[in-house]
This record gives sequence, structure tokens and C-alpha cells, in this order.
Amino acid sequence: MSEYQCYEFVTLDQPLTPQQMGQLRAISTRAEISATRFWNEYHWGDLKADPADLLARYFDAHFYFANWGTRRFMLRLPAGRVNVSALKPYFPGHHARLKKSGGFVVLDLWSNDEEAEEEEVFEGGRLAALTPVRALLLQGDLRAAYLAWLGSTQEEEVAGDKREPPVPWGLTDLPAPLASLVEVLRVDRDLLAAAAEASSAPSMDSAGLRAWVKARPLAEKERWLFHAAEHPEVAIGAQLVAAFRKEHAGVATGVRRTVAELRTRAGQLRAERQAAAVAARTRAQAATAHARTKQLDRLAKRWQTSWVHLDKLIDSRAYEEARALAIDLRDLAQRDGKSAEFEARFAALKKVHARRRGFFDAYKRLAP
Repeated sequence: MSEYQCYEFVTLDQPLTPQQMGQLRAISTRAEISATRFWNEYHWGDLKADPADLLARYFDAHFYFANWGTRRFMLRLPAGRVNVSALKPYFPGHHARLKKSGGFVVLDLWSNDEEAEEEEVFEGGRLAALTPVRALLLQGDLRAAYLAWLGSTQEEEVAGDKREPPVPWGLTDLPAPLASLVEVLRVDRDLLAAAAEASSAPSMDSAGLRAWVKARPLAEKERWLFHAAEHPEVAIGAQLVAAFRKEHAGVATGVRRTVAELRTRAGQLRAERQAAAVAARTRAQAATAHARTKQLDRLAKRWQTSWVHLDKLIDSRAYEEARALAIDLRDLAQRDGKSAEFEARFAALKKVHARRRGFFDAYKRLAP
């Protein structure tokens, strides 16, 4: 497998200026550059710039893919629109980092798996699926942060005796962007299930938000309206939701588990899931075997006429149906001790239909 890397950046809050696009063109002459996107792929060589620096200066989201098992997802958030102190506990190390850059907070998430069977060329579209994660974070939704922390625990960056950060509500029902994040970070399904056991229903509903807005003092409502009028580029709805979530503490209040406890519970859930899968396969195999037995029982009642029907199918070149019937007759013969009779009658058919080699060759090649 040849080396392959792909870099994609997008801007969400405001487009790039012509001057910024020119600066990016100086970095790469081959990249696809527009007012909202930078994209380039490499089969050899590398991007001649630091992706973190490009994100901090120009963009709001970045996704990196390498076919040797590395994925990187970065977001740039306005520092004034997020609760940095609430986010920090979820970003403990190399695979989940948080840092300030000017007036922004940059979240840097990694996943490495050298044994992963990655596609040789990135098909694209992954960043588009991930960018809504930024809006969720700006609304005060901490589930993406918790998923980042889980990814770090998998990489053994968090000691077993360390306790988990506050568990967000709604881990049992992840929306599509967060499901994409789980996939990108390769979060273990059983570890996520263990974590979700301490997560209750989502902290916000439409009725609750409406009641909260109605209860705001008139002066506060006017401040929100003036802010919306003076800053039309700002998503006021997201800021309102973030304020609502902050006031209603969108995290579980139970005892926080240690990393070791989460891993132990994940192991238990994995064993239960695997046992259930084995039981389901056993039931499915039994059902299939029972259905096959009944099918062969019905065929046994028309053993003689089925050979006549097989002869007609071969003669009319209905080879697919003929092959299926021949296999059924063979299996029935094996079950009932008639294999010698089957071989003799099948050989006789072969002589009669010597010119129908297509059927006999297909039967020999495809019969299990």
C-alpha cells in the first residue's frame, strides 16, 4: 500500500479574504482553495505548514487522514463563547488537547492505530460530517469533550486511578455528528456503553427552553435582541442554548468512576455482548438447519418427479434454477444414504445433455 495523506480545512464563521487565500496559495500551489475550504492530498511529501498554525490563523475545523492509521480532528472555538474551565478536564494529554490561541480555544483530537486497515485513498466527506460538533460545543453540549476523554483513556494516557470528568447527559442517544466522532476517534463501543450507564436523558427539551426564555427579565431579553441586531454574524440561538445548558448543569451528578472501573465494566459488557452474539448465531443456525430439514423432507416426497423436473430445467437452459435443485437433491441423497443413486442419475443426465456443458461446469464450480 502506497503512502497517502489528506488535509482538509474549512472556515465556518466567516469566509477567507483574498489576501488570506493568497497566503494559503503560497503554502501550496496544488491545493484546492476557496473562500471557505482548503484541501490537498499527498502520495509523497507533506504539507509545508503546521496544521495547528493554519487552523489558528485561518480556519474553524480541520481533518487529517493518513492511510497508516492516523486521524486528526481539530476545532477552533471563540474563547468568549465557551466555558474553558468546564472543558479543560476532558483534555488530558496528547490525544486530546486544549490550548488557547489568541481569542480562540483550539481542540486537538488524535487517533492512531498502525494495525488498522485504512482505505488506501481517503474518500472525503468526513469533515462535513464532523463540523456540526463545533455547534454542539458552542451550545454547551459537552458530549464531544467526554468522547475525546474516552479516546485518551484508550490510549492509556489517563492512569487507572484517575476519576472521569463530569459525565454529560445524552450519551445513550448520540446524534449523527457525535456518532461520526466516535468512529473517527475509534472509541471502543463497550467502553462507551459503560460510560453511558451514568448518563441520563438529554438535559434540554424544547418545552424547558421555552419556559426558561419566557422567565428571563425584560432587560435581559432586550440585551439578547440588541446583541443579535448588532452582531448578525453571531448565532444567537446557539448562545441562548449554551446559557440555558450552563444554568441547568448538563452533566450527571452521580459518583464519578475511576478509569479502572470503566475498563472493568467495559470488559463485562463486552463479554455479555459476545455471549449474546454467540447465542444469537446458535439460534440462527438452529433455525436454518430446521428450515433446511423441512425443505429436504418436502423434496423427499417428490424424489422421482424432481429428477424429471431437473431434466426439463437443464434442457430449457434454466441453469440457475437447475443448479439449486441439483444441490438440493445431492444434499437429500447424502442425508438419506442415496449418494450412489444420486451420482448414477446425475451421470445419466450428463450423458443425455452432453451439449449443455454450461450447466455441468457451473454446478461443478459453484456447488458448495
